Amino acid sequence: MRIDDYKNAMALAAKDLGGRRASEVASLAGASLVGDDLRFAFMNREVVVSTPSYRVAWADQKPGEEFALTDAVMVLHYLQLARGAGPVGELVAYRQIPGGEFYAAAFRKRAELPLIDAFGQKPGLLTKAARAMGGKILPGLGDEAASFRAAPNLEVVALIHLGDEEFPADGQVLFDKSIAAALSIEDAAWVGSAVVYRLMSAARKIG
Repeated sequence: MRIDDYKNAMALAAKDLGGRRASEVASLAGASLVGDDLRFAFMNREVVVSTPSYRVAWADQKPGEEFALTDAVMVLHYLQLARGAGPVGELVAYRQIPGGEFYAAAFRKRAELPLIDAFGQKPGLLTKAARAMGGKILPGLGDEAASFRAAPNLEVVALIHLGDEEFPADGQVLFDKSIAAALSIEDAAWVGSAVVYRLMSAARKIG
């Protein structure tokens, strides 16, 4: 998407949300309504969405820092589609989300191969990076795995099978099955990729 496409997507989402009661949006999305602001954790950082304009910012946004357009679109789309239902506890691969089979190869390249490249040969690194991101470690799922609440009702899991002399490394990004009703297939791909790239960023800081 071009910058203008993201801006148009934001404008359309803000217009739709502006026609709804902020208290209803907050309740369905698992957000807190503080004055005229919706507040909730997004990618392990508190986000503030001002109403009725639906302008998006980080709660701790630094002077000169901008809120990425891609993140802002994701936040508004999450608020648009939120229906009050949280994770159901059943994990699915991207290709198992309705419509996902058509984009599974692209998602593999965009999210899962970078995950494997970053963590597949480095025991313990995924676990350390996940903890730095506020993730929940999941023993027994792959060699290393962790779940993340990308937003109050969105759960994403990253897992790695470490490589050795006999088998190459492998990995997956999984989603709670409820994502089918919470996001479009394009937005689901964005969320999965965003978790991976934030994990990679956390890993680089660990060294």
